Formats: sequence, C-alpha cells, structure tokens
Amino acid sequence: MRPLATEAPAGRRLAEGVAFALLAVSLWGGWFVITRRAVGAGGVLGPADLVALRFGIGGLVLLPVLLLRLRGLRLNRATVLDGAVLFVSQGAPFALLISTALRFAPAGHGAALTPGTMPLFAALLGALVLRDRPGRLALAGLGLIAAGALTLAGGFRDADELLGYAIFLTAALIWAAGTVRMRRSRLSAVDATALICVGSLVTYIPLYLLSGVSRLAQAPMAEVAIQAVYQGVMVSVVALIAFNRSLALIGRRTPAFTALVPVIATLLAIPVLGEVPDPLHVGAILAIGAGVLLTTRG
Repeated sequence: MRPLATEAPAGRRLAEGVAFALLAVSLWGGWFVITRRAVGAGGVLGPADLVALRFGIGGLVLLPVLLLRLRGLRLNRATVLDGAVLFVSQGAPFALLISTALRFAPAGHGAALTPGTMPLFAALLGALVLRDRPGRLALAGLGLIAAGALTLAGGFRDADELLGYAIFLTAALIWAAGTVRMRRSRLSAVDATALICVGSLVTYIPLYLLSGVSRLAQAPMAEVAIQAVYQGVMVSVVALIAFNRSLALIGRRTPAFTALVPVIATLLAIPVLGEVPDPLHVGAILAIGAGVLLTTRG
C-alpha cells in the first residue's frame, strides 16, 4: 500500500521530496537577491511592480492549466477555503509584504528572518493544529536554525529596519499557516499553485493597473525582462509547484528546508551584490545547514 504523506517517508519518496524542496529554496534564495537589486537604492521598479510581474505572468501561464483542471476540482467549501488561505499565504499578499520589507531592511536580513523563522512557526502551528510533535533531533535542529537566522539578521540599526523586521516576521507566520493548511488539503501541487497565481492575477492586477503606481515604463527593458522571467516563471510557478509537491511527499520536513534560503541568498549576494559574509555569518550558515539536516532526519 502506498504510504501517506504524513507517514515517515523512505527511499525514493524521501529523495524526491528533498529534491523538490531544494529546487524551491534555491529559487527563493535568488529571489531575495534579485528583488533587493530591483527595489534597493538606485532601482526604478517598486514592490508593486515586482508583484505584478510575478503573478501577472505566473497567473497567465497557469490560467489554461486551471481551466483544464477545474472539472477535476471539487469546488466545495473546503476547496474554496484552501484556495483562499493559500492565496494569502503564498500569493500576492505575501509577496507584497516581502517586497515592501526589502525597502527597509537588507536582503540578507530578510532572507534570514523570513525563511529562517518559517520552520519555527510551521512547527508550532503543526503541533497546535495537526498534533504533529517533532522529535528530539528535530527540536535540536529548529534551535540551530533559530540561532543561525538571528545571527544572520543581526541587530537593527534604526526604526526603518525594525519595521522591515516586523514585516518579515509577519510574512513568515502567514506562510507557515499556509503550509499547515496545505498539508491538510486534498489539492495537488499544480492545482494549489494554479489557484494561488490565478487568484493573484484576477485580484491584484486590476488594483495595480488602476492605482497608477506602475514604473514599468521607466525601467530598462533588460531589467524588466530579467524580473519577468525570474519573478513570473521561476518563482511564482516552478518554485511553488516544487514546494507544494515536497509538502505532499515529506510533510512536516519540508518547511525546514526554507531555512536554507538565507544560506543560498548570502552566497549569491557575493557575486551579484558584492556582499561578502564575515566569519560570524559563515558560522551562522553552517548552523542553519546542520539544523536543516537534523530537522529532516528527526
């Protein structure tokens, strides 16, 4: 009999779940860097533009998929609620929170605080909602992840950074709530991602167009093209499908992998942003990696 997603995965199932999780977090690690490059000092595009590119393109790509799969979806109350929760936690509201926070705090800090605390919030909500209590190895791993994330984030320098930190933590809690809901959902990874992206397309894009905040016409075409491909296809479609597929395969182990996002973002920031980590940050990266390993095994 095929094992359920909530059972301890083994062999091929575990390998596939880990592979999908690593693909997702690798793309999200790059997302923090490429978003900071766009909305940071000297950038033309704003947070609203990046969210529009992310879900405008992602929604259009997945609209035919959703239309083809609507017959197979049972649009009952539970499915509608699943879609609504996932829309808020992984769709335009979540992306807008992160993009806004990156105007106030550095990319490395955001990549540490949000993905670094996601596993902690997910473990807490999982224990409260799903009665899913992590073992000793997993608890030790979560402790290492927390220590590494806080070290990477460092102390805030002013009120703006403190505001950015608060927004990052809010986004992490919202995302964790979505992962718990997804683990109880009967939606497939593709169905869930299609609902998130198309839902964001039909709700966010009209408001974006009517608001008059678009800066796309003022930005260099090369930058718009880079952001369109990365935000609109790699992050909103590929990464979301990979993450939700990993959730279906290995359950509570998947959120732990989001803690690798600051590690990846820190490494990518070296060639892209010229930010070289100091020895303290290197130690934090190693702690996070060890924490993810323990959490996955426990």
